[in-house]
Amino acid sequence: MPSQAAPRAASGAGASAVASVPVVVASGLHNPRAVRVQPDGALLVTEAGSDPAVPCTVPGSQCLSFSGSIYRIKGSVRGRVVTGLPSMQIVRADGSSVISGAIEAEAAAGGAYRVVSGVTGTPTTRTALGAGSGPLGTLSIAHGRVLGDLAVHEVEHDPDSAVGNNEVFSNPWNFARDGRDFLVTDAGANDLVRVHPDGTTSTELAFPNNVVPAAAASGDAALAPAGQAEAVPTGIVRGWDGAFYIADMSGIRTGLSRIWRYVPGGQPTVFASGLTGLIDLAVAPGGDLIALSYTGGATSSGLLPGSLIRIGKKTGAATVIDTGGTLNTPTGVAVSSKGDIYVTSNTQGSSGELLKFSAS
Repeated sequence: MPSQAAPRAASGAGASAVASVPVVVASGLHNPRAVRVQPDGALLVTEAGSDPAVPCTVPGSQCLSFSGSIYRIKGSVRGRVVTGLPSMQIVRADGSSVISGAIEAEAAAGGAYRVVSGVTGTPTTRTALGAGSGPLGTLSIAHGRVLGDLAVHEVEHDPDSAVGNNEVFSNPWNFARDGRDFLVTDAGANDLVRVHPDGTTSTELAFPNNVVPAAAASGDAALAPAGQAEAVPTGIVRGWDGAFYIADMSGIRTGLSRIWRYVPGGQPTVFASGLTGLIDLAVAPGGDLIALSYTGGATSSGLLPGSLIRIGKKTGAATVIDTGGTLNTPTGVAVSSKGDIYVTSNTQGSSGELLKFSAS
């Protein structure tokens, strides 16, 4: 069970003096998720995909398409370098739908790409979608072999059952290399899974639930014990000190998101807390973390804009970066060697964008 050191609260953080108007680097992206800077300076944006040619309409139904892709930007050269990745449309109870599929990618040897894909369910969910759905819920080579099956790991081990969570559910999100292995966050399973070179998996961490203030507690008992919220780990990066930093979302609940610091073989500790809706992390030049909030919270008229927060590399102190309220359901953040910050925005639909906030 992860231990918790004295957290550094982000409450009261003020806006930074840095303010910039973003530049639209790419548009027309199909449900974009992560963005990553590659060793050669190229940017890779992972697109979960779009609705099938014949969309699902029945609440609770799911349909498969092959509209996921990887979009590469290098200078003036840009375009999709991988297409045809599996994508699933999920129809919610209210009739609205959401797309799951490719979440994060990086370049591999020989012109290949590694990609982690969500599944929002179990291997049974995946099988029911039909032929070609196999990469969902895995870390794999795009159009190649599966490197590690996170959905199977969840069914076989269900690590977060130890903290009282009642659902067997997988939704892999981000990954980072650790030697020859990969560490993958599973936002649905509430754990960190190690993928070994031979394709086997092992549980690295099971994240503890967060405590929901009594005034805000509602409807969680079906999945987690009453008064608790599942951790929902999302972004993971290796920090300036060699440790891994992992964000958890804890649902869209104001002030409940945490950033964990973890050295493999040790116990993770909370490095920063008091944050909201964290969905990704990046490392800035100099070592500070750049944390991305999916939203500042939900209101009767919809979700509030997302935000960028600079987290001090030694103190965990949080400073909000002024983005002018331009981030609409952002999901991915990356920082270049010059300090430019890239964010995927408008990530629900086929009008997604990659925004650039230039370093000051």
